[in-house]
Amino acid sequence: MDDPATTISEVDLTRLLPTCQRCRRLRRKCDTQLPACRLCQKGKAECTFFDHALQQTLPRSYVHSLLNRLGRLRSVQTTISGGTLDPNTVAPALTGAYTEHARTISTHSIDPQTHHVWQPRNNQVSFDKHFSLEDANPTCWQFFGSSSAYALAVEVVVHAQARFGRLTHPENYTSPEFKLNKVVFESLELSANRPIPSRQDIESLVDLYINSTNVINGYSNPTQIATEVDTYLRVRSQSTPLKTLTGLEAHAFFRIAMICAISSANRSRHHHSPCAADAKSFYVEAIQCTEEVTSDISLDALQALLLLILFTFFYPHRGDVWKLLDYACRLSVELNIHSEPNDDYESQESRQRRRSIFWGLYSLERTFGQHTGRPSDLPEEIITAEYPAALTHNSIDPTFTQYMLVSHYYRLIYLRSEIFRVLYMPALAPELPRSWYEDRLEDFVNWRNEVADIIAAQNGQVGMGTMQVEMGFNTSINFLFQALLHRALAATKSSEAIHNPSNTDLVIPRESYDAAVNSIEFYDRVFSAPEGTPEGDYPVTIVSAHYIHQATLTIMAHVLLAIDGRLPLVVFSRTRGMDGQITSDGTEEAPPIDFSNIREISEVCLALLEQCAARWRGMVGLFDLFREMHEKVLPALLAD
Repeated sequence: MDDPATTISEVDLTRLLPTCQRCRRLRRKCDTQLPACRLCQKGKAECTFFDHALQQTLPRSYVHSLLNRLGRLRSVQTTISGGTLDPNTVAPALTGAYTEHARTISTHSIDPQTHHVWQPRNNQVSFDKHFSLEDANPTCWQFFGSSSAYALAVEVVVHAQARFGRLTHPENYTSPEFKLNKVVFESLELSANRPIPSRQDIESLVDLYINSTNVINGYSNPTQIATEVDTYLRVRSQSTPLKTLTGLEAHAFFRIAMICAISSANRSRHHHSPCAADAKSFYVEAIQCTEEVTSDISLDALQALLLLILFTFFYPHRGDVWKLLDYACRLSVELNIHSEPNDDYESQESRQRRRSIFWGLYSLERTFGQHTGRPSDLPEEIITAEYPAALTHNSIDPTFTQYMLVSHYYRLIYLRSEIFRVLYMPALAPELPRSWYEDRLEDFVNWRNEVADIIAAQNGQVGMGTMQVEMGFNTSINFLFQALLHRALAATKSSEAIHNPSNTDLVIPRESYDAAVNSIEFYDRVFSAPEGTPEGDYPVTIVSAHYIHQATLTIMAHVLLAIDGRLPLVVFSRTRGMDGQITSDGTEEAPPIDFSNIREISEVCLALLEQCAARWRGMVGLFDLFREMHEKVLPALLAD
């Protein structure tokens, strides 16, 4: 029997909608139109109804977004089930251990005889990738959306192989460390011989967390954390089994242990072996209390989930980040922290904590979803929570200013989410006019101009918020124009596609190259900075690796397209470019990119990719692919 969920039509679903609250109050007949009934549309009022299952008021636009999402998922299902395998188009592609459970990516060359990739039927344009996870019997598939760096890697490698020959052989990746879906939970028993950390060591790790990770994510109250160090040290000095801890004591111990684990993971890029061992030890202590601290519906339980998520961003093999994010999103809705309750009795401290926790979760969930092409569990239609800090620049407190810049960064993630839904979520790549890209780029530029005065008031002082703004602006531009690079790389396979008058979006965006170079320079400063400096304490996670991969592949895509030379290089900035200079209005071709220093830039890319591969062993494949392209492609560019 068919699943009823797949047989009920959208018309049937909308008929189940209750009367909206406004029509009920006015005693009017309410229709089931989406995203709002006609009377609410005419009155320019929000159309809401009360959901008895969730015990909260929801806008009809939320139902509309769910139905749109259902349609997109059905389109993807149809594409997959009706797709055909075309081994001739399968060049080296990506499979890996960084699955929907946040495993680390490993790059493999796919042999057309043993590996397969679904291709869209009827020549429909789709840059989403479905990779087979089994060699002999391809029945299990891994999905990466077109917003992922790994989807771009496929197009780059296919283009490079067509011109320069085969890259990287599959036998290079046969060792056990590249097995798919590998989750590492070995040796999670507590070590009886592990000495109790000193108060100085604990306070040093807590300070690092408060001044780095917590500025960006804002999950923890610094005042509360400082008082819980005593609880941690007292519990560690006792012989009481950690699994028996309950209540506030369990929460306090768990928070300090996880904060120390996260800070040790952060420091491990400076002192790999000792800090990695400390991170594991603190983590093992903390998970003894996991069941107790996540068993209730409270902000403390949500905070515990978020600390676990942060740790998996450093060590993806240590947990199932998708399940943790899913639980956290569900719990945030149950706690209603995604909205403003307008409670006059809510204290300022409680209000600040609620907003910081929600937007920290929102930022992580959105960023990670865009990393893999996964839809969000927190639709914008239900979000009314205000940002943690007012988006003004009249503060003279440097610490608060960094929090204010992070709030601006959350707003940037919100803008990116809108782009993601329009550009990358559809099953088939949409053909959008150039003006749409210009408008979105202008949104980013306007956002950057708004924070420019705040940064200037810092007099060159660097902080976590300052770095988040810099990183966010450049990576967002790469994110926006990746869709155009997909089309450009795919079109160069066929002269017919390039000369087709209907393909007006076959252009090379100039801004994406500049943004990619800026991203590489940013992460080069971060990796080169000494410990104890803001750059040296900046958290480098699996998401950082994604941005590095995206930037390096964007640079290589521009190099390959420049060698091809058949597509125009276009400036999309309407007024001012990324360097503040007057630029083209987007209707004319831009001057060619100056590649005179491309070898130096590429060598920095290689150094960053190598460090990512050393940190996350499964990422060595992308490093090897880029190294081969560096050796084969750059000479061809410089020889022209």
